Amino acid sequence: MIDMSINERIQPEPIDEFEQKALESLKFGEYEIYSEKLNQLVLEAKEVLTKVGISSMLHSGDIIVGLYTAKGDLVAAYCGVYLHAVTTQIAIKYLLKHYKNDPTIGINEGDIFYANEALYGGVHNPDQVALMPIFYDGELVAWAASAVHQPETGAIEPGGMPLTAKSRADEGMKLPPIKIGENYTIRNDMLYMMANMVSRAPRMQVVDTKARVAACDRLRLRVQQLIEKKGVELVTGVMRKMLIVAEEGARKRISSWQDGVYRSVSFMDTMGTSDSLLRCVLTITKKGDSLTFDFTGSSPENDGSFNSYMHIVRAHLAIYLFSVPFADLPTSSGIFSSIKVIVPDGTFLHASIDASVANSPITNSCVLSCTSNAFSKLLYASGVEDLTTSGYGAGGCAVVIAGQNQWGVPFADMLANVLNSEGGGARTDRDGNDSFGFPWGWWGKAPDIEDMENEQPHVHLYFKHWKDSMGFGKYRGGAGTNVAWAVKGVPYLVYQSIIKHHKVPIVQGLFGGYPPATHPGIQIKNSNYFEKMANGDADLPTNTTELIESRSIEGEYVVERAPRPAKPVMEGDIFVANSLGGGGYGDVLDRDPNHVIEDLKKQVISEWVAENIYKVFYNRETLTIDEERTNYERAAEREARINRGLNYDDFIEEWSKKKPVEEALTYYGSFPDAKPTRQIVRL
Repeated sequence: MIDMSINERIQPEPIDEFEQKALESLKFGEYEIYSEKLNQLVLEAKEVLTKVGISSMLHSGDIIVGLYTAKGDLVAAYCGVYLHAVTTQIAIKYLLKHYKNDPTIGINEGDIFYANEALYGGVHNPDQVALMPIFYDGELVAWAASAVHQPETGAIEPGGMPLTAKSRADEGMKLPPIKIGENYTIRNDMLYMMANMVSRAPRMQVVDTKARVAACDRLRLRVQQLIEKKGVELVTGVMRKMLIVAEEGARKRISSWQDGVYRSVSFMDTMGTSDSLLRCVLTITKKGDSLTFDFTGSSPENDGSFNSYMHIVRAHLAIYLFSVPFADLPTSSGIFSSIKVIVPDGTFLHASIDASVANSPITNSCVLSCTSNAFSKLLYASGVEDLTTSGYGAGGCAVVIAGQNQWGVPFADMLANVLNSEGGGARTDRDGNDSFGFPWGWWGKAPDIEDMENEQPHVHLYFKHWKDSMGFGKYRGGAGTNVAWAVKGVPYLVYQSIIKHHKVPIVQGLFGGYPPATHPGIQIKNSNYFEKMANGDADLPTNTTELIESRSIEGEYVVERAPRPAKPVMEGDIFVANSLGGGGYGDVLDRDPNHVIEDLKKQVISEWVAENIYKVFYNRETLTIDEERTNYERAAEREARINRGLNYDDFIEEWSKKKPVEEALTYYGSFPDAKPTRQIVRL
């Protein structure tokens, strides 16, 4: 039974009499000691998860382990993707509302629940979560949850994030919260059912389901042991205070910021299978001790897989809020007490229930970008310059592979090395981090390529920082990465590239900084790469630019859109992908020429960029700066800017006459206000 009202219960539930008594009974220092103890218990459970599970996304950081109150409010979560922690409390509250008093189901000690359905608080099908109630003396006192992105769901394409999905019917296994075990034991029939539903990778489904449950059970055990030692009243009081501290801390911090309205607009230019602009509009209103995030003006929903629901948008806000302005507060739902989120029905960020949301995280790349950009303006206006950051490389550069590996085992997995090595945003006083990590989970890591090649039937031609991939500025964004794979040891693999841009960058620079570069999709069919390797040829390319420009590898070169639906890649063929760099900060002409030279030495920018963007000139052999010419060229460029400039009224008059070609507005909506213009029909 779908109950969308549960999705609105993101803020803490009202305090009850026992919680109030427990809160008041806390002695001096107990909160400080035992809140940290709870955090450490969650960390231990997370370590269990990573040691038991096998999927690459699990090991690369697309995970969360969370502790929740008996009412389902998040009080602690450790390392990974915060959006899982935020949405999971919705599933718990659904269980409490609909199953607790249902005589055919119930919630009892030793029960194990499981879910992945977006309509019941999930994000998209790959994000599967195990949940366990924690009892003491027959009373429900807390919940443990463990979530992992599972790179296979039995959808119409491998990987669980099908670009060709037209409705929710195309997405594969969709589990509302269900009971999969009792008496601390998983039922085999439920495991076999899930393995059958995701038949491309049944072993991964079974093992990682057990890993999730093992993590929950470890947290359950440790919480019960703590209660046995210190009492249920103390643990209950500490959990409630973690909610209160987060709320009070957030309100106090918000109150210190500058009241005002802060805006950002971001665009996607692909639907995965076709090109069209989609607009994401964010208006942040800060007043007193509250924040409102309003996405009114965003494009209408579509009949592809690039859609979302409001609770998923809200969870993506948590990634930024928990990681930047409120990073030192408890990771709890108390933070949302001061926050209101508005996402109009019928937009692609809050679609109808039959829409496909298979790529909702990729869709919310625009939410990540707009939030970072608008909130940084708020922070800068409030004098919090140390947290002001340009957009980090949220390109969603996910590549999925599937087939049979070199050991004869069927599999489907995501190549997390390129996805988890996007560039960090530039700061007000420093460059962004090169290949900083995973925009959806800032602790994510790129797995070791030797480990990947041991499990997957392909080899890496190269995996390194991608030159000129970042946004330029006084401080540049971090570099993204470029990687190429050649299929080896099997007749073919199926590859899918899930990226949400083609020509228009979704990530923005800040205060004059450039956005990062977009990139095409590249494949080489019938290549002679392995022949050249066997011959020891010295002209093999070491990056994507060399690959395309030198064409030293023979074969049929295909240059196409970066987002590519699932397709076979034959043995010896080459598949290429790149991740985005971060956005730049400030005027490129203000960049220290010495920093430009250092970037040249590190080979993260080209000579062309140094001279044509930064206007830095130097001896190409010694890399000695020609200060006189550099100063002259920069002064000339500033003068040229003045000559090119328009006053505001003239600019608006000219700009208002511009309009994209009609082909670019198929899914945008009416121009420029993005109202619905087409009837969505789903079969």
